[in-house]
Amino acid sequence: MRENILNMPHHLRRQRVVTAEQAAMAMAGVYSCSRLDELKAKFPPEIYNIASSYLRIILSAVNAEELHPKRTWSSSPGGDITGADFYSNDIWPWAVKEISATDSWFGCDPDSFSEKYQPLRSGWGEFAGKDTALKLIAGMAIALEKSGGKYVRGKNLNKSEVARSASRSILEHGDGIDVTDKALTMLINEALNTYASK
Repeated sequence: MRENILNMPHHLRRQRVVTAEQAAMAMAGVYSCSRLDELKAKFPPEIYNIASSYLRIILSAVNAEELHPKRTWSSSPGGDITGADFYSNDIWPWAVKEISATDSWFGCDPDSFSEKYQPLRSGWGEFAGKDTALKLIAGMAIALEKSGGKYVRGKNLNKSEVARSASRSILEHGDGIDVTDKALTMLINEALNTYASK
């Protein structure tokens, strides 16, 4: 995300004064619009929502006096700040720092996180339901072994053929996802060794 700021086009980097909306859109990776209503008309709602969130973050930082604008204005009946202009040398370093922040979420006590709310690590090694998936793979492999045919070599499961058939099926029905036979064979081995070792 910080690349959105660091890779801004020249026309934005050279501006001496930047609006809160321009900064919010740049934080969201949009550089071709000068106002949020223009962005809303040209881009998908998700992009608009991201930019709007960044605008709220910027205006909250102004209200909390973390960020000091050149000027602010209000168009709301309650007098809340609805816009601001910033000097470039104030807003861009703040935006990079804000996007790069690794501290906890605001309003969230990191000490109260229980393990079930921690993000899952990526990769096959760790994910929710791994044990169930391995049990399912082991069970299906055993069922294929009992059914005989091309999935059995002698009296044993022909893991290579099971992997080949699974790989073809995944490629045909999995939106073009390509999984190698070797990867599936290793997965079948892990499943059988873990849950069906005799």
